[in-house]
Amino acid sequence: MINQRISRTINFISWLGSILLLLLFSYLAWRGYQQTPTADVLQRWTLAFLASELLLLTLLSEVKRLIRSLLQEVKQSENLKRRAQIEAAEQLSKMASQLPGMVFQFLLKPDGSNSFMYCSEGIRDIFNLTPEQVKDDAGPLFDRIHPADTQTVRDSIIAATKQLTLWKIEHRVQRPNGDIIWVTSRAVPERQADGSVILYGFASDFTERKQVERLKDEFVSTVSHELRTPLTAISGAIGLLHGEVFGPLPQQAAQMAQLAQANVKKLQLLINDLLDMDKLIAGKMLFDIQPQPLLPVVEASLHDNQSYAQQYQVYYQLQAISADMWVNIDSMRLQQVMANLLSNAAKFSPPQAVVNITVQQQGDKALIRVIDNGCGISEQFKPYIFSKFSQADSSDIKSKGGTGLGLAISKQLMSRMQGEIGFQSEQDKGSEFYVLLPLANVAELPETD
Repeated sequence: MINQRISRTINFISWLGSILLLLLFSYLAWRGYQQTPTADVLQRWTLAFLASELLLLTLLSEVKRLIRSLLQEVKQSENLKRRAQIEAAEQLSKMASQLPGMVFQFLLKPDGSNSFMYCSEGIRDIFNLTPEQVKDDAGPLFDRIHPADTQTVRDSIIAATKQLTLWKIEHRVQRPNGDIIWVTSRAVPERQADGSVILYGFASDFTERKQVERLKDEFVSTVSHELRTPLTAISGAIGLLHGEVFGPLPQQAAQMAQLAQANVKKLQLLINDLLDMDKLIAGKMLFDIQPQPLLPVVEASLHDNQSYAQQYQVYYQLQAISADMWVNIDSMRLQQVMANLLSNAAKFSPPQAVVNITVQQQGDKALIRVIDNGCGISEQFKPYIFSKFSQADSSDIKSKGGTGLGLAISKQLMSRMQGEIGFQSEQDKGSEFYVLLPLANVAELPETD
């Protein structure tokens, strides 16, 4: 098609050039003949016209050859590029077919329509669909998502594409035969020039891992409940012996009773933390959330933990920058969070150190800060600070004891009270943990005289 257009264009230029040359040399020949009316003048201009015409035709022929050669090179380059793209796509398809999941490119257009530009064969194992079924419309895939999770998945996609943040979610998929599996998906969004967004991502079936986690949680819960009763009896018996209710004990026996009592308390703390985490995960922990002043709760937490801090020769110092603040909280649960933060600050502070606690208002939220001058948190450990059973690798830190559940429980508790918990730390320069709680509306406050 392009060659035909080039040929027609060259022919048109050839005819037009020939006519213009003919007119030009005819005019020059006529002017020359008027000045010198001889046949030699006409012959000379005729030869000049023929030479010019031959030169024009030769030039156009060379141009035509060069253009065809250039087009041939462009065509070969496009063929090579297309072949390379096909080979790359085949290699990607081969690699994706070996992955235990689904690799995809999800296109979300400005008008709300969506489709999968690319989807590996893993879609068959997860959604029982083929890549062709979702190539033009992603609807068939969303139809396979569990009805209780569909809207959550859609909302999370919209939020990720608007903010261009990592999209990550766990949801259920209901297969045509009625089986339900758990799928985890994550993708990175990229905005296009036309306003559409492409998510490059991966989805995998983690049903088996989910079942293992559930069995593990059930096992821990069962063991914790079964241990609590005999451990309470043992604690009571050792307490009676240590308190010399049945008479004085020999010095060595008294030391052993004291050691046993200390270890029983550690076991009770561990079991209580395990049971709290189990209740939080199962959504069975009860909360009594109501508007109440914040400062008395913080003061009560400091009073209750003062004796613990004295074990490490550490002192708490409270500064209430904003004292008259009311928040919607469960005071017992907030004191549990504060106990975790205060005990950690005391454990990791040097002797004779002061832990500063400030209470202030920040916008429409109440801010509690617990600041210590301890060893700080390493960069490697920061991502895991709120994970279950997380403890830094340093032997000095591990010797401080603890279950590794306190901060994980605190994060869950704050989430249930619509609050936030976070930290700032630099190794060897101390740490600051903070709690943010929404302020209660004035209309929600109880009436006072």
